[in-house]
Order: sequence, then C-alpha cells, then structure tokens
Amino acid sequence: MAFALLQIIGIRGIFLFSLIPGAIAVVILIFIVKDVAAKRRINTTMLSNVGNVLKGNRPFVLLLVISGIFSLGAFNYSFVLLKASGLGINKNVIPLVYAVINVAYTIVSFPAGLLADKIGKEEVLIIGYAIFAFSTLLMVEFTGNSLYAYLLAAVFGTYMGISETLQRAIIPRYIASELRGTAYGVYNLVVGSGFFASNIVFGFLWDNYNLNFASYYSVTFALAGIIGMLAFIRKFPVSSASLRP
Repeated sequence: MAFALLQIIGIRGIFLFSLIPGAIAVVILIFIVKDVAAKRRINTTMLSNVGNVLKGNRPFVLLLVISGIFSLGAFNYSFVLLKASGLGINKNVIPLVYAVINVAYTIVSFPAGLLADKIGKEEVLIIGYAIFAFSTLLMVEFTGNSLYAYLLAAVFGTYMGISETLQRAIIPRYIASELRGTAYGVYNLVVGSGFFASNIVFGFLWDNYNLNFASYYSVTFALAGIIGMLAFIRKFPVSSASLRP
C-alpha cells in the first residue's frame, strides 16, 4: 500500500498519511476510553518491585545480561534500507525492500513459535541471533547487484520474526505471575537502552570508518550473545528452570 501511495502522493505525503491512525487513536483515548477505578491499591513501590524481580533470581538476571549484550550490537532495519540504497535501489522502490522485511517477519513468526514449543524458546532464540549475525555479514559481502537488497531484507526480516517473537516469550518462565509486568519493564529498559546505543555506535562507525568496521562490531556482540545463551541453556535447562505459576 505504501508503495502505491508513494507513486501518487510522494514521500512527504506518505508521512502525513501515516499521522492519520495516530490522530484517530488520540481522539479515541480522549473522548471514548474511560478510566476504571482500581478496586484496591497495591501497597508497594516501583523500586521494591524491581528489587523483588532481581533479588535471588539468577536465571532472569543472567538472561537480562545476555539479552543486553546482544542488543548492544543489534541495529534497526533502517540500516538495511540504507544498504539497499547503496546497492542501487531507487528511493521510490525502497518501500518494496521494507515490505520484504515485513513479509519475512510475518511468515517466520508463527513457525518460530511452533519450533520453540518443540525444542525450546532459548534454542530458537539462538537461531535468531545467528541469523542476525549472518545478515550483518551479508551487509559487507553484498555489492554491486540491486537484487541482493531483497535477499538481505528477507534474511533480516527472518531474524526479526524469530527474535521479536521469542525474546519476550521467555520471560514468564523465570518470573512469578504477579511480578511479570515489572519484569517486562526491566527487560525492555535493558534491551531498549542497548539497542538505542548500538544504533548510534553502528551509524557512527559506518560514517566515520566504513560498513565493514560497523558490521564486525555488531557481529562481535551477536556472537557474544550466542555464546552467552548457550552457556545459559547449559546452566539452566528447561527441566530445572524456575517455572512460575
């Protein structure tokens, strides 16, 4: 749809058009959604909840560390689109490359979940980490042919479909049900901070050195994440994991 609209209203029009769903959501929140009074007040604080999540929960803490390490090398799909432009993809066709990322993401997500149920979420997440490292190396290897952009997009979308499906699905295994909201918040804070920093560093290295240097930086952290997750599985197999109600 974005590609079709691009031909009619241009890139600026696409961005303006994308504001419409957000505006509708704001109107709904203001005029339709009503607050429901809480039945009881929980006598606790944010910091105490965070402490309860982390205290004595070594598997979850290690999972945070491993995920944080990987996120320090992960980068946004926008760099794939930038690489596609460098491979000769016209700016008017870039939305097609983005569409390939999303199609791969959508196709892979469900099978990744099924596979995770059979062999384990952590094991499949390692596959996702490995595919990310592979896609990063492809950023370096692919040159001179615009068709490579679509293959790169498909591989990167596959990584996204696996990692974004499974990273959060692992958390409930190690956290009591009444603390999972806080656990997700802590997890997103750690991973989001690492991801934010990584995008800045990756872009800086690409601009000031070269794509090779930036890619090797990302691959290093991806390999560290893979090694860490392998060690995690060995240390905390599913049978002995802290399964919570």
